[in-house]
Amino acid sequence: MSPTPTPLDDEALQRFLRDGYITLDAGLDADFHRDVYEEVDRLFEAESNPGNNILPRVPGIRRVLDSPPVHGALKSLLGVDYYLHAHRFCHYRQAGSEAQQLHKDSWSRRHHRTRWCMAFYYPQDTTEEMGPTGIVPGSQYLNGPPDPDGEVALAGRAGTVTIVHYDLWHRGLANTSDRKRYMLKFLFTRLDEPAADGRGPAVFDEEDPRAPLWRSMWRWQTGHAGPAGSRVSSGEVTELAADLGAEDETRAQHAAYRLGESADTAAVGALLEGLRSGAGGVRRNAAYGLTAVGAAAVPGLVECLAHGDAGLRAAAVDALGDLGRQAAEAAPSVSASLEDEDLEVRRQAAHALGTMGADSAVPRLAEACSEEDDWVARNASLSLARLGAPAEEALPALGRALDHDNRYVRANALRCLQRIDSSGAREMLYHHLATSRWCPITASGTPY
Repeated sequence: MSPTPTPLDDEALQRFLRDGYITLDAGLDADFHRDVYEEVDRLFEAESNPGNNILPRVPGIRRVLDSPPVHGALKSLLGVDYYLHAHRFCHYRQAGSEAQQLHKDSWSRRHHRTRWCMAFYYPQDTTEEMGPTGIVPGSQYLNGPPDPDGEVALAGRAGTVTIVHYDLWHRGLANTSDRKRYMLKFLFTRLDEPAADGRGPAVFDEEDPRAPLWRSMWRWQTGHAGPAGSRVSSGEVTELAADLGAEDETRAQHAAYRLGESADTAAVGALLEGLRSGAGGVRRNAAYGLTAVGAAAVPGLVECLAHGDAGLRAAAVDALGDLGRQAAEAAPSVSASLEDEDLEVRRQAAHALGTMGADSAVPRLAEACSEEDDWVARNASLSLARLGAPAEEALPALGRALDHDNRYVRANALRCLQRIDSSGAREMLYHHLATSRWCPITASGTPY
């Protein structure tokens, strides 16, 4: 029986929502991490970076991911049935290597709610001189590069695991030592939307302009999505609406979330006007505010799906997807958007239908798994995995997806079959694994 996972307490969860990261110790002994380090080092010396195959090549790493502190934190952040994504990578910093530029990873959707996380695991003691990952706390909410003065080096002893919000700005720091270092990165995503978990109200610094954003994140994370009901006057609505385009992102997001947590008619109207404005920053910030509004924002967003501006349609579909199950009534309209002439709208719709819990969209999502565009197919297959058992009618399409040219469509189809868990899904899953199983110890010196 696996050890009981250790969940994050309220203080730790609030710290993650504020800062975008939490550092843990996997609780395994030094000999274990030394063995992992030596295995990884042999792989790099004899072959190359194993990339997505790091787990079958060094299967002991699974003990780190399944350790009570790490598994418990991931369950607290991403729900009980979170998904260890097929994308993994071994980050290697040789002695004397220069620092990277601060960046967000390339799959970023620039969303605030915690649906994606990464875990950084160091199998060796890592000092600041060895070039650990550097992060800027709180920067997961920023679209522009943050002030690097607040950068934190994620140095630590062997067995250190840091879980970060996918959108946190980060980089590999310069390795000024005479030693190489490895960091193993794993990607995780949420499959089920948050449910009420009994946690009490959050405690944030109310003097901080980011407090409305943090309050909204806490409400969603603990299964209380929707506005807090903190009303604003008509004069404040006008001022806050003007601030949606502020150059200072903190100020702009304060305006978006203050309007969003009010959710009265004037505030929602101001946010919808911002979404329709066409200005990139205003539109993006208005979408954050509409997500905070909750179900009251859905009718206005659905109206935008018929607009002639493809950018507005894409932004509206994206916001409906970020609303998740609160936007369930919009499922028919979003499902129809899978036929939109604009590629970005189709990509957003394929992603949104999964978070919305749109069971009725299974046939269209099944078709979308075969679309020529990889991102449409990837998003559609992930949405089917999020839907779980109701996706059983997509079994023929999932069988085809197991042979898709894109590795992540294949992986999503496997996870979906696991979630469906019917006799037909299990038979398909076992048959595929029996033929595709890769032997991790087969190499030039051990061919059989």
